[in-house]
Amino acid sequence: MADYFTHFSCLLDVGTPDKAARALALFQSLREADQDAEDPEVAGFDLARQDAPEGSTLWLHDDDHGDVEAVIRFVPRLAEELASPVSGGSSTP
Repeated sequence: MADYFTHFSCLLDVGTPDKAARALALFQSLREADQDAEDPEVAGFDLARQDAPEGSTLWLHDDDHGDVEAVIRFVPRLAEELASPVSGGSSTP
């Protein structure tokens, strides 16, 4: 029987090193949550920061047998996370 799988690699520039760090933190927290999940959210791909620590580009790639659907679920969630203000800061009216 044939073994069908997908390999992929793409770069995503999130604009600032701070946003890249936030993206990695989100990915790590989702990966930790996936440990006990029946339907893992971010399994099937890996995320790395290019040109750390000052880089703002993320490398999304498969770690063996890629899951493009997991990337498609992650990227909008990442966009939503990066669009929200960083918690812990003060705001003035």
